[in-house]
Amino acid sequence: MNATIITQPKFRLITSKSAKFPEGNRAAFRSLESHLKSLKGRKFYGLVYETDDSMDYYAGLLPDNEIEERRFAELGFPITEVEGGCCARVKLLDWTSKTDQIGPSIGAMIEQFGIDPSRPQMEYYRSISELHLLLPIPDNTQKARQLNTTNSLSGG
Repeated sequence: MNATIITQPKFRLITSKSAKFPEGNRAAFRSLESHLKSLKGRKFYGLVYETDDSMDYYAGLLPDNEIEERRFAELGFPITEVEGGCCARVKLLDWTSKTDQIGPSIGAMIEQFGIDPSRPQMEYYRSISELHLLLPIPDNTQKARQLNTTNSLSGG
């Protein structure tokens, strides 16, 4: 696993909750897609909110503008604001044939970097063949990695 650390900006998504994870995820995305003229150029996310006893999944669409956001809100779709911050990112190419690797990849990132439980785990569907797994991590994880890199470069 080759994870990189990125800073994810704060953003807003039009969301649709999956009735059951993971079986209902596709239907959640279809409910958003059915209100679009085209999927070309659109940015889709999956948001995972984990609790001690359950996992809630939301399909998310980055709105093109405030008018589109308002239109979806009037149709009953919740608008979710995702806080920005440090994330560990792993890219999965040809991800549709590797869905069984998503859970283990997230687990490996949690083991390596920890997790910021105040933000959701995210999937960014960059294209039909590229998926980015984004794990929110504590800000101090990035600082520790930079310190370790600096120490190892300076021999300390």
